[in-house]
Amino acid sequence: MMIDEISGDLLQWLRGFYCVAAEGSLRQAAIAMGREKATISRQIHCLEKELGVNLFDRSSGKMVITPKGKMLQEEAAGLFEYLQRIKDEIKNEEINYRGKIFIAATHTIIDNILPPYIVAFQRQHPDVTFQLEGTIRGVVYEKVESAEADLGIAYFDTYHKTLVCHDLFEASLIMIAPKNNSYFSGTALPTLKQIAAAPLIISTYRGLHEALIEDRFAKERLKPKVVMIHNNFASIKKYVAQGMGVAILGRHDISPEDEQHFDIYNLDRYFSKRKYVILLKKNKYLSPMLKAFLQAIKPDIDFSADLEPSGEAKPVQVGKGKKR
Repeated sequence: MMIDEISGDLLQWLRGFYCVAAEGSLRQAAIAMGREKATISRQIHCLEKELGVNLFDRSSGKMVITPKGKMLQEEAAGLFEYLQRIKDEIKNEEINYRGKIFIAATHTIIDNILPPYIVAFQRQHPDVTFQLEGTIRGVVYEKVESAEADLGIAYFDTYHKTLVCHDLFEASLIMIAPKNNSYFSGTALPTLKQIAAAPLIISTYRGLHEALIEDRFAKERLKPKVVMIHNNFASIKKYVAQGMGVAILGRHDISPEDEQHFDIYNLDRYFSKRKYVILLKKNKYLSPMLKAFLQAIKPDIDFSADLEPSGEAKPVQVGKGKKR
């Protein structure tokens, strides 16, 4: 097969473009790459000239990625992963884990679930750097789908044909109240009617918890006394501790220390448990380092089994990863 001539700088131009697209600005890309802004800007101009298209719209004074640029960003992610695969396979030597693992997850996962895994792995492999981004569930899915994040952790809501999901844990919804509270004195499990009568703080991510809770109360023809809707569970706990009301959260939002400061009520009788999963992009190349970290979290799953290129992506059932 005859290969057309390729500019020797094309990969560097592509890398500069990809970093700006991922980071959202020249300044952030320059910091991430350790390069001057002018150098990266020149790389992008050279790439645009080579391809004959505008990759960014600069008319507003900001660099807004164009549809062609978005298409190239997605293709570049696959190209860089393939190049990394080649490097890993050709190096016939003992694996030395070095590099960055980018995890997108909800704030509560980053605060309460990931620390023991990350700390243990980094102690064993000190050349590994972790980049964590705490965000809402929808953005977690988006960052994994775009290959910006290596993996994501969030609760599972629906199938995504471009993603592979592996069960991580299930979490109950609970209610917390100030210690020795007067709202439910002497009651081990308040009724929904009693909960609806108390000042209620609801945790919400794009309205999802709010809708779930309101629908359940509506079935009982109850209207809860909502005094606050908030998307930061750590802040919600502070308001509850100061006596503003009670709050409905996920069980994993509560640390052992919190249990000393709140009255906690399990709401399994009223609300179903939520399934949390590890999210990976289908057909994503897993470096030995990333695969090792995933195995540290879930040692019984062969994470690479559903990720090898196999033509058109198909919806993947949760928990269908192959056992080792």
